[in-house]
Amino acid sequence: MIQRAQTIYLGLAFICMVLLLVFPIFSVEVSAEGASTAAVFGAYGVIGEAESNEFPVYIVIIILALLSAAGILLYKKRPRQLLICRLNLILHLLFTAGVYLFYYFGKAFVSNGITVEGVNAEVIFGMETGFFLMIPALAFIWLAIRGIKRDEKLVKSLDRLR
Repeated sequence: MIQRAQTIYLGLAFICMVLLLVFPIFSVEVSAEGASTAAVFGAYGVIGEAESNEFPVYIVIIILALLSAAGILLYKKRPRQLLICRLNLILHLLFTAGVYLFYYFGKAFVSNGITVEGVNAEVIFGMETGFFLMIPALAFIWLAIRGIKRDEKLVKSLDRLR
């Protein structure tokens, strides 16, 4: 039955991940000796004056969104749906932890990279909309797993009655 509660949760997680493709995750502003440079980090890399597309974050986001969609489509096979959702939760947790760790500890890496050139710079990181879209997606996936477990428990209890 596709109208179960976990389908709604997985759909909301899918929407959060698709919106993460559109909105930037965080912004970086570097100011040194009167000069200022700003860049925005999003799904398509760093966009700004010094563009860099070295790490394709959008591929990871699309994979996570497709895992949520696969969880929705596997509504007839609850054990496989549970496996896909658990994998999605683990991968999403690793991705979110990586982004948050870079946000909080990346300031030192960016400032060290700039001071190597002999310029003492001030680095300011700012949270953007995408930064806040990752946490609700984690919660929705976790709620979907709880719903799938609840359905599996109900089916097993009905099998015992037969």
